[in-house]
Amino acid sequence: MKASDMEWRIEQIACTILYRCFDNITIEKTPDWSLRDLLVRYNDGTDLKFGVIIKKASNNLTESIDRLIELLYKVDFTQAVNQIPIVLLVVDEPTESAKIAFLVGWRFGKPRIYKNFEFRNLNQKSADICLQIIKSMDNVIRVLSTDNLNVLKRITFSRKLSDNRIQQAEILYLRKLSSTYRMQQREVVNEKERFERLLKGSPEEDYPQDELDDLIFGSIKAQFRNAKVKSKLLLLSTELDDLQYYKPMHRHHTTLLVSPDLSNIPQIALNMLDGLEVFNVELDIFVENIFYVNAFDNVSFDKEEPLDGWLKKVSSWNKLKETMRPITVYFR
Repeated sequence: MKASDMEWRIEQIACTILYRCFDNITIEKTPDWSLRDLLVRYNDGTDLKFGVIIKKASNNLTESIDRLIELLYKVDFTQAVNQIPIVLLVVDEPTESAKIAFLVGWRFGKPRIYKNFEFRNLNQKSADICLQIIKSMDNVIRVLSTDNLNVLKRITFSRKLSDNRIQQAEILYLRKLSSTYRMQQREVVNEKERFERLLKGSPEEDYPQDELDDLIFGSIKAQFRNAKVKSKLLLLSTELDDLQYYKPMHRHHTTLLVSPDLSNIPQIALNMLDGLEVFNVELDIFVENIFYVNAFDNVSFDKEEPLDGWLKKVSSWNKLKETMRPITVYFR
């Protein structure tokens, strides 16, 4: 196959995948002098758009990307035509699949070129997340898609270090809004409460909280007595942009393990048990202070729950966990 035919084939696969994964879009081929290969426009009347640079999956992909980033630093982003997000689409021809990553993002009207980025397998789910991230870069404030309406749970806690300094850490995760996980509709009884809500937002008791949230917060609270939880409803594209604040922080991965309490079970009964499933939740601890990034590296959370109805409990927790996602899915 000629080089020109190969390029055409890769471009054809790229367009097919983009049309399959992104709804209601128009794809335009850009001029040869343009850095990007394609321009994707949303047909929603808001002029939301992004550029696409296509690369073929190959052994020298890393070198090709390095050269591409060098070119990006020479682009004049003061020109209106260049003031859009740009994604890198790496196409694998044999499987007709692609991975996507952000190359150029925007924050406060200024471009940011990404050197260290994570590829996502491009499918409808990841495409929707990419769309929400693109919305967060735009100057127009937009409502997020229904599938990306979340409640942010932010748990803060601290510990005293050997030099008597207090170091704070945060655990953040998202819960998807649904018919069963929704805001409480409470009547505002007086003007004072209405004024408080205007200043400070909804009180914590208005936000949804179920047994999974209780399990997570209770486990953290048992180890860090000063732990506090604050919830926030994520509705607008600008609120996803706020999550980027946590990306450069040190991130320690930890696990919450919940096991049955077997302390009162006779040994003969224990011998008959053929193993019991342990429930686990992956969590990220964020630490901002660069001098104490290791302060929470050995932290893990363990909790015991009564054995009664154990299998039913684990099944319920696992279903609730499906509505949970880390904030890192919106990092760019």
